[in-house]
Amino acid sequence: MVIHRVGFAIFWLALLLGLPAARAADEAPCPRAGTLGVSRTVEIDTTGGPGFGMEHYKAYDFLQDKEVVLTFDDGPQKYTTEAVLKALADECVKATFFSIGKMALGYPEIIREVSKAGHTVGTHTWSHKAIAKLKTFDDGKDEIERGISAVHRAVGGPIAPFFRFPTLVDTQEAVAYLGKRNIAMFSTDIDSVDYRPQTADHLVKSLMQKLDKRGKGILLMHDIHKTTAKALPMILAQLKAKGYKIVHMTAKSPVTTLAEYDQAIEKEAKGLPQVGAEKPLSSIVKTVGGTPPAEDSSAAGEEPEGLPAPPPAEAASSSPSGAALPSFPAAAPKAEPQSSPPSPPVQNMPGKQSSAEPAKAADSPAAAAAAAARPIEAPVSTVSQSGGAPVSVATAESSPVKTVSGVGPVATVHSAEPAPSGDTLDAPHSGQPAKSISEKLKETWKFWFGE
Repeated sequence: MVIHRVGFAIFWLALLLGLPAARAADEAPCPRAGTLGVSRTVEIDTTGGPGFGMEHYKAYDFLQDKEVVLTFDDGPQKYTTEAVLKALADECVKATFFSIGKMALGYPEIIREVSKAGHTVGTHTWSHKAIAKLKTFDDGKDEIERGISAVHRAVGGPIAPFFRFPTLVDTQEAVAYLGKRNIAMFSTDIDSVDYRPQTADHLVKSLMQKLDKRGKGILLMHDIHKTTAKALPMILAQLKAKGYKIVHMTAKSPVTTLAEYDQAIEKEAKGLPQVGAEKPLSSIVKTVGGTPPAEDSSAAGEEPEGLPAPPPAEAASSSPSGAALPSFPAAAPKAEPQSSPPSPPVQNMPGKQSSAEPAKAADSPAAAAAAAARPIEAPVSTVSQSGGAPVSVATAESSPVKTVSGVGPVATVHSAEPAPSGDTLDAPHSGQPAKSISEKLKETWKFWFGE
């Protein structure tokens, strides 16, 4: 009997000693086995301001069947953007964020996290004003350039020359101007209409129905909406279950800001330090009397408030992989950012796209002239891919898109298969702190041998 108990004790000891390695494998950096991951990374030459997204710009369709590009507009925003980043990181997925200048200056620490995570950061004007509704194009130019300078200032590093028009409506003058600035324009293939009041389950179902019908596309979502943040883990799970592949867009060269707008943005920054110039709060403010505040949970390696928690019972059936859904605080915290982003006018509220607007750059003379002016130099090539035979693409000769990693349409150079990882064992239940190995060993010893 004693030998039997000792055998069981040795078994549990070996299991517990192997637990840290299993958890470390599960928390390993991307790529990780079992995640959706990025199938292909493309590099876009923005010379001449090409347009993408078949809803408005039909010249360049670089996606193959079952390929998806994830895009998010109007951020950054507290809690929602953080939850979106968490969901993307859990699946090793990269996306493109079209940020509003005011929002970026208001939450610079969040847009910096977007950039640090390897996502592509583009722009979406300064304050989400509809360019087509402004009195003069000079006003539209200010919206475009102030947005670029503000997002660049907030990120503190290079951003992509990628631009999306608010409400997806352009003008001939704006299209021509972006062409001269070598800034690519992005419409969409599939609009999630996530700004409409709906449940997360309904959003997932509606978006996947559109995608299944089309078979591929650039998806338009907004990282400022709670419903979108809650639905994203389920969307990623559905994409993985149905065999869709993620394509990450990058730029051949970063955008160049204009000095006059950089100077104007410094006034809007209201004393916010440049990236790298910030000092730790503890080195500036020191508690000399009373009780110091509790340490920030995010600094201690814990998930900050508002990030995904275990999914509620009603969402279990909608998530094939049991992906966690974000939970959000009932009320916003009292602490405000140093520069809170002002609210834009109601008629141009961020998050609401109107793809039914009549103006379409694809039909405008400026867009046609910009497309005709592009040289035919076959810039499409595959630098690396994870496998498969070479494939020829008929549209390669006029496309500004170049595959730099993943499965591309031309050639094979090197393999990029994700590394395998172990499964997480003995995950703690919600609301219960994880027990240390020594505590579990004591419990096992007490169970078999008593005190």
